[in-house]
Amino acid sequence: MNEKYPNLLSPSKIGNVELRNKTVMAAMGMSQSDNGFVNRAVLNHYSERAKGGVGAVIVEVTCVDTPLGLNTDGMLIIDDDKYIPGMTELASVIHEGGAKAFLQISHTGRGARRSIIGDQPVGPSAVAMPYSYMMGLANETPRALTVPEIKEIEEKYAQAALRAKKAGFDGVEIHSVGYYLGEQFLSKTANIRTDEYGGSRKNRIRFHLNIIKRIRELCGEDFAVIVKLPVIELGKDGGISLIDGVYYCKKLQDAGADALEILAGIWSSEAGKNQKPESAYADCMAVALSQLMKIGLKLTGGKKAVLIGGGRAQNPVAAEKALSSGKCDLIFIGHGLLVQPDLVNLIDEGREDEIRPCIGCGHCIDHQLQHGGRAICSGNAVLARGDNDYTVKPAESKKHVVVIGAGVAGVEAARIAAMRGHNVDLYEKSNEVGGQMNLACKPPFKQHLGLMKPYLERQLELKGVNVHLGSELTKKDILDMNPDAVVCATGSQPAMLKIEGSERAVSARDILSGAQSGKNVVVIGGGSTGCETAEFLAKQGKKVSIIEMTPNLAANTGQTAKTILMGHLKGLGVKMLTECAVGKITESEVVYKTKSGETQSVKADTVVLAVGDRPDRSLYDALKDEVKEIYNVGDSNGGGIIPNAVYEGYVAGNLI
Repeated sequence: MNEKYPNLLSPSKIGNVELRNKTVMAAMGMSQSDNGFVNRAVLNHYSERAKGGVGAVIVEVTCVDTPLGLNTDGMLIIDDDKYIPGMTELASVIHEGGAKAFLQISHTGRGARRSIIGDQPVGPSAVAMPYSYMMGLANETPRALTVPEIKEIEEKYAQAALRAKKAGFDGVEIHSVGYYLGEQFLSKTANIRTDEYGGSRKNRIRFHLNIIKRIRELCGEDFAVIVKLPVIELGKDGGISLIDGVYYCKKLQDAGADALEILAGIWSSEAGKNQKPESAYADCMAVALSQLMKIGLKLTGGKKAVLIGGGRAQNPVAAEKALSSGKCDLIFIGHGLLVQPDLVNLIDEGREDEIRPCIGCGHCIDHQLQHGGRAICSGNAVLARGDNDYTVKPAESKKHVVVIGAGVAGVEAARIAAMRGHNVDLYEKSNEVGGQMNLACKPPFKQHLGLMKPYLERQLELKGVNVHLGSELTKKDILDMNPDAVVCATGSQPAMLKIEGSERAVSARDILSGAQSGKNVVVIGGGSTGCETAEFLAKQGKKVSIIEMTPNLAANTGQTAKTILMGHLKGLGVKMLTECAVGKITESEVVYKTKSGETQSVKADTVVLAVGDRPDRSLYDALKDEVKEIYNVGDSNGGGIIPNAVYEGYVAGNLI
């Protein structure tokens, strides 16, 4: 028994399936299959998490009914026997890693997009999926399913479960959270049917009960069944109350569900000023819902099903507390296992200070649902890149490597190069590691970004990188060292606005670094930095205006985070002026032109420039013809999002 985490790391069970500990990897779509088939990328992804110590692995959302049930082009599929061989290999690698294997089976219903399925989506009723800032999606009105079609889909779920059993999985999870068909049947706003599948709670749960009954008929009692369940829907379009949630839990457990993964659904086109993005989520935030369901089940006749709680549960102290207090029976961990595959092993070995944090950026979701790609990660450069090969091979010959810049790209390059056996010197002109992450964590609700700095510092220490802070190197300094390889990660500089009075302005970096501002502030530039700086100032009681040339604010921010940010700005009274061009800055105002060409002005004691950054390539350009092996990574190579900077550093470290 682990004395520090006696509950978290002790054995448990889901039905008759024994787990080595109480951790469960939540199903998270990666969108990396080959036309629905398991490939090397899928195998490596789940093998790494299983070897990493988790008790159970729930494989990502897998379609039971193509094409209507698909949600992305890269979604796994299990609606035909031809997928069984790949699934057999997948279950096998999970078992080889010591974890139990579950397959999440699903139908996207009204959440499916015509561009993916080539047809009108279907749902319980002809009610369009409303906007959800939790997913950044809305959708067209679906076609209502007929009763025979519903029964056919129920059978497809059950046949999918049977295929999973034949493939060697220990059980399945019925996905009924978010914009998937399961939740749609449970919600009285999505399901307005008047037949046997709609109206009362009893009828709305019928779809699930029929599926569980049929799975039991086909797969037997030893095959575990989990339901991922919303026990409440929030927002004006929400159609599940907590009373509904307790009722559903009771009916599902009585029908034979072995475990219930407890979550909430949220349908809202706007977020209030106090709604938090993932970058500020509390640890184990969904555990309270599990506790409420436990109480409700006890009052309605006892608890049989295992309740799985979680929500940002990579913090082992919080997870242990949730279990020891009896709020839940198992802990699901999602993004924490994406960013750190061996999370559970690190916890068990007392190496918590080596855990790479999830910063809550949301790129893993956004890159799939908004951009049609695979999931990517701001901390884990390997996630869904290529074949998910985590092997870091020793270098053929040991080299002296000089890395300039200790932002996320530079540190990743230094870390990987050192892991491969190189002698690495990392130089940073400031007095701290972290680069722009040290400012990115300053705006409201961005505190999890601050978790990255201590992780970076610890990694440099563990990997034996020679860190030189407060060291700004010249071309001559570097050439005098005669390094074998150089990595330039020199970042960027704020772009300047060439207009009258621009010398009166300060940069967003200055403001986030602590520069003082007046009562009336104008932020020029409405990208993510400009909008977050505006929120930072508005929370201080400043009267803030944003002027942006394009029609969209925070266009380079993930859709979910953007919706929440826009809600904050609206709630704080920030004036948002889009499609406006700044003409000049005076001592007391900013003059601009509207889309129609009308000249207007807004009062300003302080003007903040947030018009983008330009890559600082000066050192790289000076060295590229002088050093045989040189790389340019991160913002100095063109900038972009954090995942790409980390990936570039990772690639450079592996190429040296």
